[in-house]
Amino acid sequence: MLRLRTISGPDAGRVHELPPEEPQILGRSTEALPCTDRAVSRRHAELTPRDGLWLVRDLASKGGTFVNGARIHGHQALRAGDRVRVGETVLLVERADGTLGAPPTTEQLAAMGEAVATVSHSIKNMLQGLRSGADAVELALSRHDLEMAQKGWPIVARNLDRVMQVTLNMLAFAKDRPLDPEPMLLDSVVDEACALAEAALRRRGGSLERTRAEGLVELPIDLVAVHQTLLNLLMNAVDAAPEKAPRVAVSTHWIHPCPRWPSGAVATIVRDDGPGVPEAMRERLFQPFATSKGQRGTGLGLVVARKLALLHGGAVEHAGNGDAWPAHPVLVGQVRTADAGGALPGAAFVLVLPAASAQDADETRAPKPIPGGDLGVRFGA
Repeated sequence: MLRLRTISGPDAGRVHELPPEEPQILGRSTEALPCTDRAVSRRHAELTPRDGLWLVRDLASKGGTFVNGARIHGHQALRAGDRVRVGETVLLVERADGTLGAPPTTEQLAAMGEAVATVSHSIKNMLQGLRSGADAVELALSRHDLEMAQKGWPIVARNLDRVMQVTLNMLAFAKDRPLDPEPMLLDSVVDEACALAEAALRRRGGSLERTRAEGLVELPIDLVAVHQTLLNLLMNAVDAAPEKAPRVAVSTHWIHPCPRWPSGAVATIVRDDGPGVPEAMRERLFQPFATSKGQRGTGLGLVVARKLALLHGGAVEHAGNGDAWPAHPVLVGQVRTADAGGALPGAAFVLVLPAASAQDADETRAPKPIPGGDLGVRFGA
């Protein structure tokens, strides 16, 4: 459990507990945590518990919300030791016992060692694949044999893709990067990610089916983060599909209205024609380093995809195998019937990103400058 301690501003010394599963508002309204700072908007920022994390997002306040000195856009995960500034007030995030965290236990150190070993082994296998492909290409070049080089290059390209993806996932998993959202149509980002996945499918004689929705609205998204999320879901589908002639289907849908996202959202569904997610793995899909790919997987792709979706206020979920759709409100009605990939027998995963909703921040004066600078969702929930 976390709490907020006010360490600077008119209410210095005040402590706010953050009860689990109870969203909180930072501001001067009657529904917000008590605050007398006139530089804070009436509804300045929102704190939301989700999948074991506390997320903070600015509610279109006049002064903005800052975490560790950086202005946030969209959702930002909070950890013990972080400093949140709203107006002239600085709040320290700490554990319920007043500490900023304890040293790792023996069990935690052992788990970290196992995680490092898992990732290292996976990278070693990728590098061995690179070495094998590079040797084949080098031999072909020495013989001026273009046909042999063409056979060796797909091995190099495939393992380069894997090294790049696991590196980006490790960075995203280990470190929170503030989002930099811009309004844009999601379909263009989906198309870019699909192009990379399609290249991997073609190398195995496979194909990708892409279906676009009509009338999609622009969403406030961080291009890099959403591209990585989509690519993780797509490459997960590519890996799950059969080795020969694999098939992947991708479709986008506008969802409105929806209980979880009243302003509407865009759902992107990724399906494959593999065997589906084994029942034994379904409860562990979004646990770090849990994988059914053996030495080929790191168990970070889905974890990072969900984390980045949560920071956008959205969600990533396993939508079932074949026609077995879970009873989530977002996955019924027009989405279920319009899903072009519904005929594929493998796993389906869905990414949902919400549309923006404006908030008013009335009767707020601008904060004074501070000298020296600034100090894991269920559908329909």
